[in-house]
This record gives sequence, structure tokens and C-alpha cells, in this order.
Amino acid sequence: MKIISRYILREHFGPLMFAFTALTSLLLLNFISRQFGDLVGKGLPWSVIGEFFMLSIPFTVALTVPMSVLVAVLYAYSRLASENEITAMKANGVSPLRLVMPALGGGVVMSMALLAFNDQVLPRANHRLKTLQDDISQTKPTLLLKDQVINPIAEGKFYLKAGKIDQSNGEMKEVVIFDLANPTQRRTIYADRGKIEFAANKVDLDLTLFSGQMQEVDTDKPTQLNRLFYKQDRIRIRDVGKEFRTSTPSASSKGDREMSVCEMQKQYWQGSMNYAAARRDYDNVVKSKGDATEAALPYDRPPPTPEPHGIGWAYCTMLRSIFSVKEALAEEVPRAQQAQDTVKSKAVAAQDTAGKKKATDTTGGVKGGDQPAAAAAPFRFEGGRAVGPPVPGQFAPVSGAIQTPAQPSAASAGSAPGLVSGARPSSAARDSTAMQTAIAAKAAAELMHHSAPGRMIHEETGAVARRARLLEAKTRLEIAERGKNRYEIEIHKKFSLALACLIFCIVAPPLALRFPRGGVGLVIGVSLAVFALYYVGLIGGESLANKGLMPPFWAMWGTNVIMTLMGVVLLLRMGHESASGRGGGLREWLDNRRARREDARAVTAGAA
Repeated sequence: MKIISRYILREHFGPLMFAFTALTSLLLLNFISRQFGDLVGKGLPWSVIGEFFMLSIPFTVALTVPMSVLVAVLYAYSRLASENEITAMKANGVSPLRLVMPALGGGVVMSMALLAFNDQVLPRANHRLKTLQDDISQTKPTLLLKDQVINPIAEGKFYLKAGKIDQSNGEMKEVVIFDLANPTQRRTIYADRGKIEFAANKVDLDLTLFSGQMQEVDTDKPTQLNRLFYKQDRIRIRDVGKEFRTSTPSASSKGDREMSVCEMQKQYWQGSMNYAAARRDYDNVVKSKGDATEAALPYDRPPPTPEPHGIGWAYCTMLRSIFSVKEALAEEVPRAQQAQDTVKSKAVAAQDTAGKKKATDTTGGVKGGDQPAAAAAPFRFEGGRAVGPPVPGQFAPVSGAIQTPAQPSAASAGSAPGLVSGARPSSAARDSTAMQTAIAAKAAAELMHHSAPGRMIHEETGAVARRARLLEAKTRLEIAERGKNRYEIEIHKKFSLALACLIFCIVAPPLALRFPRGGVGLVIGVSLAVFALYYVGLIGGESLANKGLMPPFWAMWGTNVIMTLMGVVLLLRMGHESASGRGGGLREWLDNRRARREDARAVTAGAA
């Protein structure tokens, strides 16, 4: 590394450490101020409180690292320009782009380090923090009672209000207790003074009250009031306290922000498969006519959905090649689909076997009283179960909310296809089947073809049912799309946040060199403006992507693309500064712009 590069990078180190420490401490203190009261009120040990705040540092670091890089680059180049060191380097033939190269190299290193942090450290810390928060939420608070406030002792059952509470010994004055434990009775207890403390088991709460009265009102007798005066009363409230217990984090309960890139890539693949299945169902409902023939369509196994090839796939593929991982996590998805198809095939085989056993007896004939089976036809799945062809003479399910008699075929009246080879039905069974078939066919013909009111009712009901199915399929499609987009958004967010370090290194040097006398004011002002633009664009894009109003890629990368283009334009104009080391402040820049506009107006007026 050349002397100039080492010198410029040393100028960045101090401001980077200062900005990182200050910003991280500021955000962490803000978080602690909002959470400390609730944590202390739970009676937790200090080790748990310390672990809670230590686990809160990683997600704060993920936000403050890009901020610190921007502040460091602005301050370093602004100082170099204000001390005329940039001018001296240019006078010795150093190009402006050569001056920026150390910052760009540092930005690449910081982006790679932040990506590894966001992929490995941050998800684990978030998962552990979520588990710890769940454990803390299940811990009931100890005695943190306030004066002149209705304090919940047992939520929905007991409430306490006291004029004055001594936190050191639990003594109270002017005590009022609202007892709502009995739904058929409302009781209010008054006492001049009392004492509150936990029982020996640290779970139950003991209240000792002196010189008071009880007032009870039955809900079924609201006009009757019962009053009981006492000198001393003792009340025990069960299961008020609960000790903190640590649970083990479970991998099955991970959220999208608690997974690594490869884990989210696997979930993204599964979400793509669900979305493809929902899309096929929606297209089938749109193309369907809603008639009875739709129930006899064969079940077609959907084609396998390939793994989406995006930035997450490329990243996981690179990791597998570098660390020689033979099997990717995402390969479990096709296996799950294969297992699901196997279960469906077994269900089809089991129902087919059950139908054959019902149709035949031990001698190969039809059991007495059983109807002949329907013609062999492919099965399909509806609602997670296998559906076969309708039996002649029975009511067959039709797409929609109505049922009509199934139309028998010509062969079903005589030969009864679908039976085991060599099986012949008895004459009584054939006559009964033929009679039922004729009646069903006549009723269906009169209802569907010869009766105009019946046909109108059927058509109207079928239309309503088809609209309901269409709405249901559309809802499932939207849910599947949101589930797929959620993981895609988080994958892109990890990379876009990490790349922000490099983007800020592109934008900051031209701004600092453009205003060499800007000083700390320039650093603060530009930093706030860039922070607001970047994070507002990132949060707004995520919200739009979650609602399906913007593709996840542009939602997470749109702000990066805009700021990169701005930085490249500023870099290309670095050799055309109009300011010198003796000025270059914002006021001078505004004065120059005002003077140019006045000169342009004078030229225009002279030409006229």
C-alpha cells in the first residue's frame, strides 16, 4: 500500500471510531430508556438484564456502521481539503480519483464485513433476544406499586389503589381494593392502612388490612348492598409472582429476521412453490365453467418449481463452493414436495383398494345391498383429499354449492364396469340399479334441460358459487405472494444495507471536496440529509413491497441505485471545482450562484 493510501486511511480511522461509538451509544441509550423500567419491574436478576442489553447491540450496530462510515469519510476529506493537503497532492500530479480510491477500498472492506455480520451474527442475536423477550414476558412483575394509581395485582381480577405506599416495607395508607374475581359478585374493600408482601413461596401475595369495611353487590341483585366492618383482615391472592426461567431457543420458531441468507433462500424457494400452486389454482378457477364435468377432471401433478436464481442463490452457491458444502439447505424443499406427493399417492391407492373391497365379496361377486362401483377414472385432489368419479344413481359433487344427480353412462345400466374381472351382479341388483339409474336420469333431465325455472336456479347458484371460488383462490394467491415476497425482501435488505457503506464512500468525498471550508457543520448537515434520504427510502420501499405495490428488488435497491448515480456524477465532476482552499463554504457557493444569475440577466437585457 502506498504512502498516500495509508495516510488517507489513517485520517478515517479516528472519526470512524468516534462516530461509531457515539451513534451506537446514543441509539442504545434510547432503547435502554424505553425498556429499563419494565425489566427492573419484573424482578429479574442483573445478569438477565445485562444479557438483554448485550443482545440489543447487534441490531443497533447494523444501523450505525453505515452512518459511521459516512461521517468518517465526510470529516476526513473535509479536513484534508481545509488544510490544503488535497491542493498540495493535486499540485504534485495526484488525480482526484486517486485520492478517492482508498476510501472506496475501505468501503468495499466495510461492506463485506457488514454483510458477514448481518448474515451470521445478527440473526443469531435476534433469535436469542426474541427467546429472552418471550421468557421475560411470561415473568409476572413484583411489587412496583404507585401512589394514587389503580395498580393491577392480578389482571382482570384484583386492582389496588393506595394514598401512600412505602416501597421499603410495603406499608400502605388509605387502601382500596377492587375484587372482580367472582363474575356474579362485585366486592370493594376499604382499609385505613395495610401491608403488602409476598408469601414464603414467592408466588402468592399476602395483604393484611386494618380498620376497614367490605361492600358486596350481587350482579343479580343490584339494589342490595352488603357491608361488613372489620378490625383486621388478611387476603391471599394466588399465583401473582412467577420466577424467571430461561428456555432454549428453537430453530422452528425463527422469524424472517432471525435467519441467515441461506435459510431465507430455502424459505423463499418454498414460498415460490406455494405461490406457483396458488397461481395454478387461480388460473384453473378463472378458466373453469363451474359445471359438473369439472369434478371428473384427472389430478395432474404440478411440475417442480426450480429454485429462484437471485442474489441469495448466488451468495449461497459461492459459500458452498468456498467452504466445500456438499448439500445446500434449499435442497430439502424438493424432498418435502416429493414426500407430499408420496402421501397423496398412498391416499389414492388406499381409497382405490377400499372401493374394490367394498364392491366384491370372497367369491368374487357383489355384496348384498351394495351398489356397483363407478367406471374406472383417474383420481384428483380437492381440499387435501382424493376425489374419485361419481357413482351412477347417487348425488355427485359439482363445483359450486349445489348437488345434482350424476348422469349415468350407457354401459353402467347393464354391465356395471369397475367390478373385478369375472364378477357378475345378481338379477335383483341389476334391476334395482337400472331402476335407480332411470329415475336419476329422468330427474336430472327434467331439472337441467326441460325445466326452465330449475335451469335458471342452477345457473344462478353456479355463478354465485364460481364467484365465491374465484374470490377464495384470489385470496390464497395474495397470501402466497406476500409470504414469498417477505423472504425476498429480507434477503435483498441484508445486501443493500451492507452495500450502503460503499455507496456512502462514493457520495461523501465529492461533497466534502466541493465545500472545503464546511467543517463540522457540513458533516452534520450532509449526514442527516443522506441518512434521512436513505433510511426513509428503505423503510418506504419495504412497506410498499409488503403490500405488493412494488417489486422487492426495487424496493430494497431503488435508493441505492439513485444514490450511486448521484455519487458517480459527483465523482466525475471532481476535477472541475470552482472553489479554492481559501474559501469553498456554502455561503461562498450561494454568492457565486447569485452572481452568475445576475450576469446572465444583464447579458439578456443588453441583447434585448
